[in-house]
Formats: sequence, structure tokens, C-alpha cells
Amino acid sequence: MPLETLFTCTGCNKTYLTHMSLCDCPECGAPIVVTYDYEEIKKRLSRDQLEARSPGVWRYFELLPIKSASNIISLGEGGTFLQRCDRLAKNLGIRKLYLKNETTNPTGSFIDRGISVATSKAKEDGAYFLGCVPTGNLGSSLAAYAARAGLRCTIVLSPEVDLGKLYQMMAYDANIVLESSLEAAQYRMGRGEKMKTVTVTDPFLLEGEKTMGFEICEQLSWTMPTRIVVPMGTGGLFSMVWKGIQEAAKVGFVDDCQVMMTGVQAEGCSPIVEAYMKGEEKVEPFKEPKTLAIDIRIPDPPMGSAALKTIRESKGTATTVSDPEILEAARILAKTEGIFAEPAGASTIACLEKLVQAKEIDRDETIVCVITGAGLKDLSTARRLVDARRSVKMFVSRAEGGGLTTRLGDSKIRVLRLMEKRDMHGYGIWQSLRKSAAEISLPSVYQHLSELELLGLLRKGEVYAAAGNRKRRYYALTEKGRDAVDRFEPLAS
Repeated sequence: MPLETLFTCTGCNKTYLTHMSLCDCPECGAPIVVTYDYEEIKKRLSRDQLEARSPGVWRYFELLPIKSASNIISLGEGGTFLQRCDRLAKNLGIRKLYLKNETTNPTGSFIDRGISVATSKAKEDGAYFLGCVPTGNLGSSLAAYAARAGLRCTIVLSPEVDLGKLYQMMAYDANIVLESSLEAAQYRMGRGEKMKTVTVTDPFLLEGEKTMGFEICEQLSWTMPTRIVVPMGTGGLFSMVWKGIQEAAKVGFVDDCQVMMTGVQAEGCSPIVEAYMKGEEKVEPFKEPKTLAIDIRIPDPPMGSAALKTIRESKGTATTVSDPEILEAARILAKTEGIFAEPAGASTIACLEKLVQAKEIDRDETIVCVITGAGLKDLSTARRLVDARRSVKMFVSRAEGGGLTTRLGDSKIRVLRLMEKRDMHGYGIWQSLRKSAAEISLPSVYQHLSELELLGLLRKGEVYAAAGNRKRRYYALTEKGRDAVDRFEPLAS
């Protein structure tokens, strides 16, 4: 008898057989999760057996939906450090703080846990082609694991992608397809060649994420912390950590699964927190999302209802933090504990500080904050932190290589600054740059324009002829481009 038994809908609780190819419930459209024969697992697996195994996601094989270990695709994901942080705890005014440091996963993010399981399941099912439309770390992780499995990988991107993650995808030799928006990217993937499309609600991906809950329990000697603080983007990781803790209790690893699950979102995109504060059962899409924490900038979270259920079942809470609070938390985390986190990861520290100051957290609690991803994945935020250190700007300008050199960056900034007042075509930009004694070729200008468009700093305008001249393609600054001009002007000068 297989240990995984059913798919269960997180919305209406309807069940389906696991051999069915499902990601969402056919009845209500909510995401589904895998359930198991927990009594059988309890007979087969003990804590002593776990202790004899190597650390990592696959330590918990019996609680994952893969039939044969020969199908496992792994890069060493999971088994991340649970770091006791006395200095940071003292700064925040609490006694016992741990950080679950997911930055040390193979591609620098917690998502590697889920992608390892999803890729293994794809291999087991005979897939040869993987694809996704990522909004965060999903694309870089899928590209890495597809390479490891020897599978083809296509990633359909919108302009809103962190440059560090894009470089990872390219390094892993994924087929990158660019679209003008996330909606267009999703539409294109839906029309593409038949493939295994991995989404953030893929039930096998979610199963990999729950292993973080197992690890936290095990690393605390099978006892519960008072509170676990997790960023909420899709709501998936938050709910799956709770699922892992509940399953640890069902198979007898822990006696009590009571822990206050605490979720955090950015003020500029907080649909789950708003629903929680209003006492709603469902999450309404957030209008005009705006935050530098791209990985949790999910205006319509597919597992929002599951996250609300997690908060209430665990007697937890949820709150929002501002972008400045996130940046300050990233700085303090790096300075006190040696962990450089991307904004979504640092949001848990900002959340903790806010709740301590509001006296919603007792200083005697044992708290685990999840740091979801590494800071160098989000190069724009890394630059914001560097910009505060004027003494090292010149060093950075000389040290950076490849597509991020300040020389290349300076050329891009010059292009953007030329376009602050009016739309321009490539030839006109080249002429203006030459007048300012900039040594640059016309093909290089068009290469810069292409890259700036990819980054969402420019958009293509109309093709027309001005003052009787030949027809040319004009380019215009986006709001993101105007913000970039202001942000990098000191570096350029």
C-alpha cells in the first residue's frame, strides 16, 4: 500500500486519488495537498531511524510522495542551520531567538526543497521537459534541478525579475522566453509545448516545503518553539511549515504541535494580513501592489485561505512591515549574525521587532524566524545597502564584473538620464552620448536598450518619423526607470 493516499483540497476538503494529475481542486479551484497513511508511517519510521540518516529533505522520505528512491533528484537541499542568535535577540529585547537559515540551500532559497520533490516526481512520471512562469526564486531553482535531472527547461519571464535570479537561470542553461507582463507570460506558457509545468501550488513542490517544519522540530530536540515567523507571499510556505509540524505529531515524533504561526507581509502588498485583520475566510486581491520585496509581492495569493486557516488553527497572528523596516532589518541581520538576506527573508526580523515593540510578543518566548533567501539574489536591494557606504562606492565600481560593471551601469544610467525629459530613439541616444565624449558604439546602445527593457526600466514606444526623418522606434522611461535614475545618480557621478 502506498504511503501517500489522497489529494485533499485546502478549500472544500474534497479528496482525490493521488494518481490523478491535479494541482487545483476541480470543484472549487483551491490548491490541493497530499495526505498519507500516518498510522502505517508510524509503524515504519522512528526518530531513532531518522537520526541515522544524512540531513536534508530526503531524510523524511516516507513522508514525501515519491515511490522509489532511484527517482530522487537532489542537490543537497534542506538540513539548513538553525542558528541561535543571542546578539540579535538582545538587540530586539527577547531571550531566545533562532534563525532557520535557508540561504544555504543549493540555489540560495527555501524553494529548493520543493523543487527537488517536484522534479523527482516529474522524473518518476516520465517527464522530459519542465517549465514555469516564476515570480521569485522558482525559476532559478527549477533551472538548476532540471539541469541536474538532464531535463529540458523553459522559463517564461515578465520584466519583473531580479537580475541575480535571471543570471542563475541563464547559467543553468534554461530556455528563457521574455514577455511584457506576468499575465502575458502565463498565457504563453499555457499555449506552449506539452510539458510538466511547475507552479507555486504544485502539490509535490508544497510537500518539499513542509520538511522545514520537520527540521525545526528535530533541531529543537523534538520540542516546539513558542512561535515561528514566516514570510507570506503565496501563503504556501507558511501553511506547509504548519502541515509539517502537524504531521510530526501524527506520526508520533512530537507530543504537542502547539506553536503560534506568525505571518508577515509587506505593507505595499498585504492581502492575507488584510483578510486576517477583517476576520475574513477568503483573501481578496490586493490593488496596486508596490514593494521592493518581490518574492512576497503576490497580490492574489493562491494559498491565502490556507494561510488564514493556519493562523487561526495555531492561535498565531500576522502583521505588515514597511520597505524601510525591511531594509533596516536586512542591515541589522547581516551586521549582527552574518546572514545577508533578500528582502522577503529579512521581513521576518522586521516583523519580530515590530511585534516586540508593540508588546504582542513576550520576551521569554522561544522564537524561530525563517530567513527564506540570500541577499545577492536581489541585486537592486544589495546596491541600496551599499549606497549607504559612500567610502566603498569607488571600490565597488571597479570590482564589479560582467553585465553589472559600473562602466556598463554608468552607460545605462546615462541612457536613462537622457530620457528623463523626452522619449528617444536609439540613434538619437547614440548621438547624444558621443557629444558628451562617451566612447560607445551604436550596437552597444541597442544592447543597453534591450537590457533596460528586460529590467522593466524602459518600454518600447511607437515607430514614427519626426521632422521628415526616417521612421525610428522610440523608447520611454517607466516609473521603475525614473526611480533607478534617482537611485544610481550618485554612483554615476
